[in-house]
Amino acid sequence: MIDVQAYKTRHEKYFKDYLIPFWATRVEETEFGGFQSNFDKDGNPAEIQEKSFLAQARILFSIAFVENQGFTFPDALRLIEQGCEFLDKYFFDSEHGGYYWLLEKDGSVIEDSKIIYGHSFLLYAFTECQFLHGTKHFWGKAEKVFNLIREKAVDKKHGGYIEHFWRDFKPRPARGDVGCHKSLDVHMHLMEAFTNWVEMYDKPHHREALDEVVALIHEHMIDPETGTGIAMFNQKWKPIANVELDIVWGADRFDKKGKSADITSYGHNIELAWLYVHMMKICRLDIEEQLPWLTKIYDHTYEHGVDWENGGLYCEGHKTEGVTESNKEFWQQCEGMVGFLDAYLNTRDEKYLDAYANIQDFVFDKMINWDLGEYLPLLDKEGKVLWDYMSTNWKICYHSLRASALVVRKLETIHAMQAVKA
Repeated sequence: MIDVQAYKTRHEKYFKDYLIPFWATRVEETEFGGFQSNFDKDGNPAEIQEKSFLAQARILFSIAFVENQGFTFPDALRLIEQGCEFLDKYFFDSEHGGYYWLLEKDGSVIEDSKIIYGHSFLLYAFTECQFLHGTKHFWGKAEKVFNLIREKAVDKKHGGYIEHFWRDFKPRPARGDVGCHKSLDVHMHLMEAFTNWVEMYDKPHHREALDEVVALIHEHMIDPETGTGIAMFNQKWKPIANVELDIVWGADRFDKKGKSADITSYGHNIELAWLYVHMMKICRLDIEEQLPWLTKIYDHTYEHGVDWENGGLYCEGHKTEGVTESNKEFWQQCEGMVGFLDAYLNTRDEKYLDAYANIQDFVFDKMINWDLGEYLPLLDKEGKVLWDYMSTNWKICYHSLRASALVVRKLETIHAMQAVKA
């Protein structure tokens, strides 16, 4: 058994004394408004200063989430308000509805496509801000985004959601040779956002939307044998190779042929598991009924995704064979820590605490830039730095702040359980 209190103390000190200060002193973009999301290896504003819809929404969520978990993000309410003002003034498309994907620093439009991934995070952000703010100001904003997603993006013929659109909400092929597609990534984050929406405002049509996306994930996006996620599908739900799209929000490494449908993301799998459990708690469902499937994910990630020699969580691997990318990326480590603590809480199997400790030790020894306080984005198998910037429109505070808040709270719960048992 690991020393839970010691891990909690160390992580909480990192969170409060390093991670939050890194973002609190940098995140506001004071010249034009909104949030600053691009920082170089020294923590200074990077040469590229574009503002992405995704980054703005995720930062908005992150600030509110830290506060809602009982921690302090300095000047949170003012930062949230000015962030919303920038979104409303520059990102919102008053002619066609929805929000543009990418702007210059001053608010000039670079890419006017409408991407549902970003809209899912805006719903997630507005609901989290409502929990914090407590007024109908954010309730109304959340309702408009929810209604837009349901009106514009639902695939009424095949089920699920179309993910990429032109400015006028006509479906946009994700890539010339792919056409319209559907992904676990987007549908998982719609589940996440709809869960918050149901928690805030549990009406039958809100619960129906959540139930639908959960059922689709189970029916199409989970391999029944291994419990692992399948990344990408055509519009009719046939699994296809996971390829780099014309509009991207991550920094995955692809070759021209893409990644086989049999390759699964260890980080997405463990993230899906804990988000699913959270959904079940909000909806007051019986977690025991889903434990066989959840345990498949926990064990697959434990056995195949954790690097027990060097520490940390690998990026990806074949669902029934070995690791296909042994690098260690920041966000998988964040989700792995949360997910394995959740696995312990749901099963009481101490091996999952060992997996959590393995990842945190690797992160704190190799992945944190302790001079600044944020994660390095990408290391190799042994922990050698491959990318050294602190933040981009993709790598911001969303995974790191959310994970640290949840890790500390889950460790507190586990420590209290141990104290009662003793």
